[in-house]
Amino acid sequence: MMPQPTRRIPETNETTASLSRRHRRFLRGFTLLELLTVVSIIGLLIALTLPAVQFAREASRRAQCANNLKQIGLAVQAYESAFGSFPPGRMMTYDRRFDGSNPPCTSILVEKSLFLHILPQLDQSTLFNAINHSLTIFGYENQTVRMIALSTLACPSDPDAGQVRNGYSLALYSYGLASPNEPYLVYYGSYVGMYGSFYISAIPRVSTNCRVAPSVLAQANGSFNDISPIRLSSFTDGLSLTAIVTERALSPLKEIADASGSAFDRFGWVIAGNWGDTLATSFYPPNMYRKVSPDRNIAQFFAASSLHPGGLNVLMGDGSVRFVKDSVQTWPFDPLGGNPAGASQDSQGAWVNLPPSGVWQALSTRNGGEVVSSDAY
Repeated sequence: MMPQPTRRIPETNETTASLSRRHRRFLRGFTLLELLTVVSIIGLLIALTLPAVQFAREASRRAQCANNLKQIGLAVQAYESAFGSFPPGRMMTYDRRFDGSNPPCTSILVEKSLFLHILPQLDQSTLFNAINHSLTIFGYENQTVRMIALSTLACPSDPDAGQVRNGYSLALYSYGLASPNEPYLVYYGSYVGMYGSFYISAIPRVSTNCRVAPSVLAQANGSFNDISPIRLSSFTDGLSLTAIVTERALSPLKEIADASGSAFDRFGWVIAGNWGDTLATSFYPPNMYRKVSPDRNIAQFFAASSLHPGGLNVLMGDGSVRFVKDSVQTWPFDPLGGNPAGASQDSQGAWVNLPPSGVWQALSTRNGGEVVSSDAY
């Protein structure tokens, strides 16, 4: 049989109009009200999720910071196993151009930081061997080492750490160690060794006899100093109750009203053992940049600090890392200058008339005899 032809139904105007109306309804866009509603919902979702994302990122950065401190702790312990003591916190130069007649008593430059001493224990033996140890670390001969870039020494929450940038080198011009016509590039870090609960400007002081009052020597009660090697037997408070390394954030230094306008470039050099570079003290409570005015710069240079919300990471002598809160108990301090309330220095340079120590001061001392509960910080 022949196939029957398909019967074609002629289109009417009504059929065409109906299809056109359905097509137009299908392609219709959002009204302004609907669009604003969608945008509002998306904005609300972003507002709800953004803090969670930021919190997760900060938690990750804080964990990385704690891991950095653990690596430093392992390196310090390895150094102690090899040499029988902790590395020096700083040392005076033995460069014959700057050491005077009776080094280190007559030396005029503070030398290498504790972090340079533990470079081999941080798997950086090649870098350590590149240092010309007979010449100052600030000289042209060691300029390559000054630009070390070790992520282990920089907290990821501190955006201005972990960088090689131009340092404030005016003080070095007179020694012939820098030139005003070329940049003085140095690597900036986030971590500092704990000198103890007192700020002692210099030991030994420049002199021919190196005599320092016993009362001043006794106040160098932390884990790193420039007096003598600190052995494990010196930690009579217990390693697990002694803070040895902590954070010191660089970014807040931008806000300090320093007379020379150079605080941000002057402090934080990983190579240098100076106060404000790789040494700190619990003489000042943590995060002083939140507690005193910007022109009280000494308290902010030499205090532990961080950009983590609520506190800072601290490496203990046993290698553990604790998060110490901003609210940790500390001795009362003068809100104008940051010094302990009522404290002064006697004629020999020792601090006297001190208020009772707080938990923060107790944590920083290796031999204070304090009893500190782990839930106190």
